[in-house]
Amino acid sequence: MKLWKDFYDFVIPDVPGCTFAAIDSALRQSAVVFCEQSLAWLIEHPPISVVAGTSEYALTPPEDAVVHAITFAALNGEEIEAYKGKTPISARNWRNRTGAPQYIPSGAGSVILAPKPGASAALTMIVALKPSPASVGIDDVQFNEYREAVVHGALLRLMLSPKKPYTNAQLAAYHQQQFAIKTAAAGIRVAKNHTRTPLRTSIMARR
Repeated sequence: MKLWKDFYDFVIPDVPGCTFAAIDSALRQSAVVFCEQSLAWLIEHPPISVVAGTSEYALTPPEDAVVHAITFAALNGEEIEAYKGKTPISARNWRNRTGAPQYIPSGAGSVILAPKPGASAALTMIVALKPSPASVGIDDVQFNEYREAVVHGALLRLMLSPKKPYTNAQLAAYHQQQFAIKTAAAGIRVAKNHTRTPLRTSIMARR
């Protein structure tokens, strides 16, 4: 795991006088937006044992991360689709739902299977992660591959801070453009490379 301070060499020279706390916050927010928009931080979620009659299951992302999206799910190796309705399903309706099984993300903390499972099974998933609101850093792979995007996003935020020695709307616009370009490129790269083949699970460890 790389801590936010591991980014400092790429940020501090452009924001003289900025506090470490402000830099950490900007890096965290930038990394969150980058991961949300690119879906670049993909892992295999630990398999979940499905029990007959139980629809909702807790997600267990790595420490300092939360699940942003489920990009693939399967029951006993058979792919299941995400609920694609335009409106949310009420608890009453998904409990009574029939037909082919689907999964319904329930916030960042759990997933719902509908209809209610009639037998035990193994639920496997590929999920996209993002840093948690209190994260102290980011996965090594994301740091090595997408450091520049996160730095641009952080500098964008910092340079838009009012009445600071480093306030610079013109440079902020440049970093905004670079962040958008690099985030889009990462998203395209993920879309091209993402298959149903197993991913190596990446686990973040604290200091």
